[in-house]
Amino acid sequence: MGWLTLVWVTLWEAVSWANVIGGVVVASAILQVLPQSAPATRVGFRPFATLKLLGYFSWKLVVASAYLAWEVVTPRNRINAAVISVNLRTRIPGVATAVASMVSLTPGTLTLGVNDDTMTLYIHVLHLHSMEETRASVLHLERLTLDAFPPRASAVASQPEERT
Repeated sequence: MGWLTLVWVTLWEAVSWANVIGGVVVASAILQVLPQSAPATRVGFRPFATLKLLGYFSWKLVVASAYLAWEVVTPRNRINAAVISVNLRTRIPGVATAVASMVSLTPGTLTLGVNDDTMTLYIHVLHLHSMEETRASVLHLERLTLDAFPPRASAVASQPEERT
């Protein structure tokens, strides 16, 4: 509630009792209408794996931006658009969201949708070279994301084990 109140006061650009009390009232109303729920699966954080993910993603951004810029400045049309599906291996919604967001942030690709039941991403690709290469790239991005934000042991241990 404190953060919402701080945002409210910041939006009014003046710290006064009226703004603080108004912020508390608005924050309380927002939290009543939109209650917070804990994520189903908690994830950890690995700093070095996160740096590796950021490095890989940054490199992909540079390469895709250069490729798209070259497409714009040259007269030849090399667009080979397609929509492909990629079945993610993870069942963690936060990881799937992160992968879908990174795909959409990369120039020339856009996540069109996600099937929540199968964790399948539907991706529009502007310059498709190979479906297998594109799928492998998205799955590599997923692997790096899982390395950076692994499921916590408590979340894994709380799931019932299958007996054969």
